[in-house]
Amino acid sequence: MNYIGLTVGGYAVTSYILLKNPTILHLKKKFRPARIIAHRGGAGEGTENTLTAFRQAVELGCDMLELDVNLTKDGQAVVAHDNNLRRLTGKQSFITETDFNNLPQIQDKVPIDFLPGEIYVSSGINPEERRFCSLEEVLDRFKCQINIDIKEKKERLVEEVDRLIRRYGAQERCVWGSFDGETTDLCFRKNPEVGLFFSAPRLLLLMILFYTGLLPFISLRETHLEIPMLSLFLSPKYASSESTVSFGKLPHFLLKVCNYLLLNRSLIKHLEERGIPTYLWVLNSEEEFEQGLSSGASGIMTDYPSRLKQFYHKINLN
Repeated sequence: MNYIGLTVGGYAVTSYILLKNPTILHLKKKFRPARIIAHRGGAGEGTENTLTAFRQAVELGCDMLELDVNLTKDGQAVVAHDNNLRRLTGKQSFITETDFNNLPQIQDKVPIDFLPGEIYVSSGINPEERRFCSLEEVLDRFKCQINIDIKEKKERLVEEVDRLIRRYGAQERCVWGSFDGETTDLCFRKNPEVGLFFSAPRLLLLMILFYTGLLPFISLRETHLEIPMLSLFLSPKYASSESTVSFGKLPHFLLKVCNYLLLNRSLIKHLEERGIPTYLWVLNSEEEFEQGLSSGASGIMTDYPSRLKQFYHKINLN
């Protein structure tokens, strides 16, 4: 009995020491953390995932552009969240069934996913401001950090994104992956030099490792932890028929428990010291910004980067 107690005690002490001093076993990751991350380029301040939105975000001083990619019928990586184009264009068509040059124009009113019931209305009269762009255009024009969400579980799409990242020498400023585990595994195998965020299965594994005390002993391939602040989805607006965010349909008890487990300051601090920043999505109000920063997160994804910048200025985090 004493032997078991000593073993468990020794394990607990060693785990705690390594949790607080992670660089004893692990080299610190090389990627630079971002504080202001423009979700889809800033979907509340520009037509989402367009060159105009990205340009505005970069000019504002955003550290990172977050975007989504799908593969067109003719094999181009197009920047768009939805394969089904009804929400964006008003037309029932699919990116995967359309050549890049035949993609319809984005309509001037686009619902904002993370503000159910609210719509971004474009004030621009130039049709160019509401056209779909390619990932190549983004990598060519903007030299900031770029966060790439692979929306389809297709090897061809991963290969095309990898080709473009290599062509523009963007391995050290790009982060990629997917909520889907197989897609993220494929990304890592294709190019381990590109930053990688946790997929859903790997996030679950991370939680198990942390709460069993094993995490300090385990190497991680991921370079970024990007997680939702689940307390957001307790709002009734996310349970409404207008909401496209599935988290809002989950039981409130489950959301509260998972939010508590995910936003553990010790976990976030440990990962930060290993060079793995935590980014929270998608926060759009000052109250949400305050909650996000109180968790110790390194950065925030937002549809309103100008609001977040003003908030940082207000609290003297310029």
